[in-house]
Amino acid sequence: MLISEETQQKLNLLIQKFFQLNRTWDNFLGYSNVEWALSNFSSIFHHGLAHLYPLLADVIADIELRYNVVPKYYTTEKDTRTYETMLDFFNVNVNEHTEAYELIKSAIDTATINGDLNVEADLKSFLRLFNRFMEQAILLRDKAQVYGENNKAMFDGFADQFYILKEESEELNGNDD
Repeated sequence: MLISEETQQKLNLLIQKFFQLNRTWDNFLGYSNVEWALSNFSSIFHHGLAHLYPLLADVIADIELRYNVVPKYYTTEKDTRTYETMLDFFNVNVNEHTEAYELIKSAIDTATINGDLNVEADLKSFLRLFNRFMEQAILLRDKAQVYGENNKAMFDGFADQFYILKEESEELNGNDD
């Protein structure tokens, strides 16, 4: 077997985490669009970010498939959270991205310990891609702090200037010719 059971488990947890991040963002975008009228932000970040998380899960699943291992798709939790402020959500978002980062690191460590060097190399490459998602999470939190609750309309209006994942979106969607 080219991937140890322990490493497979970590990969499957990563798949689950990225589908959970998709759910987190879908919930927030719906909430912020209805409650705060962030329609421009929602239109940019729904397809530009929320829809990228399942594609990140696919990248991880492809690692398993490359070595003839069937990925497992674990259950994700429902997400009906509401937020008092934009900053509340963006702090949650940074925390959830940090959890994903820690899970990627743990998967790399597990692959290394188990001699799954092929998977280790794939995950280190994946980590470089995920670093951009961390950067996006941090930038949005920082922008929410700068604009504040009294300037939601300006935050919404300038949302396209906060979006930094165009190249990653092209790559993940297979449009990076």
